[in-house]
Amino acid sequence: MLPVDTIQEEELAFISTPVLALLARFLPERTALSLEAWHVDEAAAAITLHVTSTQASVPCPLCHVQTPRVHSRYTRTLADLPWGAYAVRVPLRVRTVFCDNPTCPRQIFTERLPTVAAPWARRTTRLSQLLSAFGVALGGEAGARLVARVRLPISPTTLLRLIRAAPVPAASAPQVLGVDEWAWRRGQRYGTILVNLENHQVLDLLPERSAESVAAWLAQHPTVRVVCRDRSALYAEGIRRGAPQAVQVVDRFHLVKNLREAVEAFLHGQRPALQAAAAHTAQALTQMAGSGSVTSMYRGRRQCSHVAQQRLEAEQQQRHAAWVTTSEAIHTLHAEGTPVTTIAQQLGLSRPTV
Repeated sequence: MLPVDTIQEEELAFISTPVLALLARFLPERTALSLEAWHVDEAAAAITLHVTSTQASVPCPLCHVQTPRVHSRYTRTLADLPWGAYAVRVPLRVRTVFCDNPTCPRQIFTERLPTVAAPWARRTTRLSQLLSAFGVALGGEAGARLVARVRLPISPTTLLRLIRAAPVPAASAPQVLGVDEWAWRRGQRYGTILVNLENHQVLDLLPERSAESVAAWLAQHPTVRVVCRDRSALYAEGIRRGAPQAVQVVDRFHLVKNLREAVEAFLHGQRPALQAAAAHTAQALTQMAGSGSVTSMYRGRRQCSHVAQQRLEAEQQQRHAAWVTTSEAIHTLHAEGTPVTTIAQQLGLSRPTV
């Protein structure tokens, strides 16, 4: 492509028209915006798109009456989705408009473009949605680090603010509900988490772990027909109060836990029989040891086990000798009046270890 200064005005106009038409396809909203000019800043790796609103009439944000009368114009700059390695800035020229409704308390208002950007926003709606998705998936710090790699520098605090401002998705009426405890602060304060088990979506977080709070929540959601819970008597009572029509089932984790405890209790009661079976098995193996093949097999296993045991004991002795040497050095330095921090630095140990 030739430099701009080598192109005649007629050629530049011929080239710019199709380029503008092509670039207009990438605007946030093609029906309400018109691309007037564009500029590429190679030094800053940025693309600037000068855009103007094309709405014929504008509704008042209070009374919603359409009006075409323009009061003045001003430019607001928006950040948009990056184009590859280039950041995109959109200077958007919009209007302030008179309200023709005589009963409306607002006489002059600013033109709104809800499909492009929210009022007073500094970035387009689609860019805010993308940043919010990064924040929901990764959180503030990790999301900010990844977003910076795609030419969208943003602070972790701003990313979290976008998450909080995002609309909460509408939840369907739950029919299969999961109830369990969760920790506000582990070991000190617990609440209750309620999950829609059909789509694994968290429905609510109750501030406490009580039958009253669960019953109150279930009373507001009469569509629940199955509740999966743990073995808590509090939750059982709350479910009976708030959703007497619901079937209570145990979750898989506690079902396996119940099975394990039942098997352990049964085996503890059968300890004499197990000991007798073990003695009988040992006696049978001793009788089989008379054959040569079995004897050689067990002899080989005993030799391998003996070698492994010797190697393990040698490693333990080496580690013990190293720690004895280190302990003696620590006590020697301490007896000489050396500070604990200095001892840790000299021996390459942590201060708590010293």
